[in-house]
Amino acid sequence: MPMAMAMAFVRKISNPALFRHGSAFRQVALQSTVALSNEADYSRLEQLKSHVTWPKQLNAPLEEVDPEIANIIELEKNRQWKGLELIPSENFTSVSVMQAVGSVMTNKYSEGYPGARYYGGN
Repeated sequence: MPMAMAMAFVRKISNPALFRHGSAFRQVALQSTVALSNEADYSRLEQLKSHVTWPKQLNAPLEEVDPEIANIIELEKNRQWKGLELIPSENFTSVSVMQAVGSVMTNKYSEGYPGARYYGGN
């Protein structure tokens, strides 16, 4: 199914009849498929995409997106730091482990067996 959706999108963006000359979507679609040649092109592309707000929130720190959750995490970190936690799952870990656990690798999931997966996964 994802391949069919991708092919439909490729057909849609490659059909010149769907784009009016100079439309913002056409410019973004064409420019995002090739390397940007200089800073002016990059700046123009960023202006065309400026109406989209969700990438800003995806790249914002937790303190900006949800200060209440950030505060809860900080309080829990202080609680664990100040006390002796005998439960292994509540022990402090290194920064590198925290970065790995919070990385894009946590987006991976698989079902089935190696070489016989139900879908791409990992």
